[in-house]
Amino acid sequence: MLKRFFIVLAIGLAAPHLSAQVNVQLEALKRLKDIDLDANPAIKKVVLDLLEASRGQAAFVEIVRDFKLRGHEAELLRYAQAHPNDSTGVEAIRLLLNDAGLKLIRAAIDGEHAAATVAALANAQAPEAGPVLLRLARDAKKPLALRTIAVNGLAKAKTGAKELLTEAKAGRLPADLNFAAGNALRGVRWKNLRAQAAKLFPPPQGLGQALPPLAKLVAMKGDIANGEKIFFRPQSTCATCHQVNGRGIDFGPKLSGIGTKLGREALLLSILDPSAGIPFGYEAWLLKTKNGAEALGIITSQTDDELTLKLPGGISIAYKTADIAKRTQLPISIMPQGLQATMTPQELVDMITYLHSLKQAKP
Repeated sequence: MLKRFFIVLAIGLAAPHLSAQVNVQLEALKRLKDIDLDANPAIKKVVLDLLEASRGQAAFVEIVRDFKLRGHEAELLRYAQAHPNDSTGVEAIRLLLNDAGLKLIRAAIDGEHAAATVAALANAQAPEAGPVLLRLARDAKKPLALRTIAVNGLAKAKTGAKELLTEAKAGRLPADLNFAAGNALRGVRWKNLRAQAAKLFPPPQGLGQALPPLAKLVAMKGDIANGEKIFFRPQSTCATCHQVNGRGIDFGPKLSGIGTKLGREALLLSILDPSAGIPFGYEAWLLKTKNGAEALGIITSQTDDELTLKLPGGISIAYKTADIAKRTQLPISIMPQGLQATMTPQELVDMITYLHSLKQAKP
């Protein structure tokens, strides 16, 4: 029997296009996963050859898992970072939830692939991931977007949700995570935890009423034409900072093609919690000049001698570098929180539906 499997595997490895043979080889390997590779060197060689040929593919993760192979933590992490939201990527990160793997994960959270690493870890829903995610959520020096992913990951598991509630009750959760924590915890499937979360984090208010949960808002049907009216009416204030096809004030990001970049949930979150995902280049800066004046806006250009700040309303002012006493990047968005309070839940959904319909800029 082993000889027959060995022949199947060897033929597959000899094929000029390995990727077309991977599934056949894996099916054969699955029947051998309980075998002692050290006692069967010929089979071990085939397994290791297939492992090497499968780098970067889902098959690599499956082979490591099925044969309990060690020493492949770095490649597993790379795969998880490349595929943080699919089942095999999550399986890769779960295989790293041991001493050696967790050391790599903690280092990666400080690196250039931090967001993908945390996303995969958040999707793992494993007890071993909880302490890493909780430590990250507490670290106010880390980007808010990264800590928000950690909070959402904690809330996916009952133990993590409990820990998150405990942290919030004890005042150890940074205040800028209140929206994310409340949104995540009010939606968990455990009734007693939901009830505690609702008291600790009251849901945001629409015009005269509490908003439904985020998932329900996403599922609601909206009216595009009415959503356009809501966006441009004065009390909504959206058009005082954003343009759609040239209409509105050019201050924040232009929204003419926003529907191709963000889904309905992301659009809702950008309104309900604008500081959670500040677009690059639209960070808020506070300037203090040597004569005591202050200005808040977005830096649009700078040289060694001069800095240009665009102020709310779209006006740009140039400041001589020599005249600036201090400049500080703020951790919050210039876009104010609470805009949904000017709308009913249906009006909010209508406006989101309108924004999601904006697929490309008009000439």
